[in-house]
Order: sequence, then C-alpha cells, then structure tokens
Amino acid sequence: MDILIVQHVEADPIGILGRYLEVNGAWLHTWLVPQQPTPPAGHYDGLIVLGGPMNACEDDNFPHLARVIQLIQEFHDQGRPVLGICLGAQLIARAFGSRVYQNERPELGFTPLFPVTAAGEAWIQDYPPGMPMMQWHFDTFDLPTGAQLLLTNDVCANQAFRLGSHTYGLQFHPEVTPEIVMNWIAFKTDWIEAHYPHLFEELREQLILHWVQSAQFTEKLANAWYSQVVAAAQTVSLLRQT
Repeated sequence: MDILIVQHVEADPIGILGRYLEVNGAWLHTWLVPQQPTPPAGHYDGLIVLGGPMNACEDDNFPHLARVIQLIQEFHDQGRPVLGICLGAQLIARAFGSRVYQNERPELGFTPLFPVTAAGEAWIQDYPPGMPMMQWHFDTFDLPTGAQLLLTNDVCANQAFRLGSHTYGLQFHPEVTPEIVMNWIAFKTDWIEAHYPHLFEELREQLILHWVQSAQFTEKLANAWYSQVVAAAQTVSLLRQT
C-alpha cells in the first residue's frame, strides 16, 4: 500500500511511526514541503499529515496548507484513511468547518492522556489511563461535527478523535524518537525560555521514563491504522470489479 506523508518541516519527520508502517508493508512517499511546492504525483491508499510550527490557518505565509486541506477532504470523501498529527489534526478540524485557536496554555513535553471510549478502536483498547504522550503545541480546535472523541486530558480536551470510519486526528505526537524531540529544542522561543527554562533537562528525563511505552503504543496505532488502509483499498478494488 502506498501512503502519502505531508511533512511541513524537516524537523518533524514520520519517525518511528513510519518504521512500524514499513514493517507492515507500507510504501511511504513524503511530500517534504520546503523542497517541493506540490505533492508527488501518484495514487495513494492513505494520507498522513504531520505537525509543524505554523498555524493551521496561516495560508498567506504557507500557501501549501490550502492544498493539504483539499487532500484531507478528497481522501475522506473517497473512504481512504487519513491520520493527522498535531498540526495535521488541526487541519482536519479546519477542513470540516471547525475552529482552530490558541489553547489556554501550551503542552510541551509528555503529558497524561485518558481514554474516552475504546469502542471499535484496537489501538486504544488497552490504553492505560494517564499514560503520557509527547506534546508540542500552542493551539487546539473544536471537534468537527459528528466526530467521536477518543482521548482527552485536562489541559487540552481534544487529544484524539475519529471522523467517520477512516479519518483520525491526534493532537499529540506518537511519531517521535528521542532524536526528534531533542531537535525540537531549536524551535525554542523567548517565551519558552522565560516560562520553561529547564525544558531541555525535563524532556531528557521524560524520554527516559516514557518513550519506550510511547513507542509500544505507536506500534499498535500503526498496525491498526495500516489494517484500515489495506481493508479500504480492498473494498475499492472489489467495487471496481462489480
């Protein structure tokens, strides 16, 4: 199965999520936006939209965002699975008419998440309540109409949702490796320096405590999502034969 990856910046690649997808048999095709103005041509069975430092509505400075919105809508309407991570989740919300706005406070580092429902979702069936996942965001969003909330916490309510049967948005970062997290320190602003002066040290400690469990969760996520990609592609193929 061929998966299109939208990578907004070099510092936020598909990471360990991509490795698990490849183990399942996926062929990953990355649209690295700083190097390509448009996505690579071809047919793709699934779409993953990664994170980035820009605002989800910042079209004037980042004109590719409008094309990403179109891709999300096209894949969703055609029943091809979509997975949005952080900015990607916010773009899914925007694509279906929901508001994206600044959260009351940012989430930087590993924060606990809590399942709302696990109905039909193999990747959160055994999610330990309060298990921390990596976060790096200042914005949040309203759930699209008809979306099912899957994970939440007290800082940012909408942590994971499903829209329809094949479109998912995750506010947190399941794709990270320790190397990716450490590279994000380069994005520190004066505000972060002032309010999170020990962020580098805290992230190193959190990675030691939480990354292995986070990676195990990411493997379950990758397996479940890729199974949907395969099933959706098989359904399309059968419909074409009838």
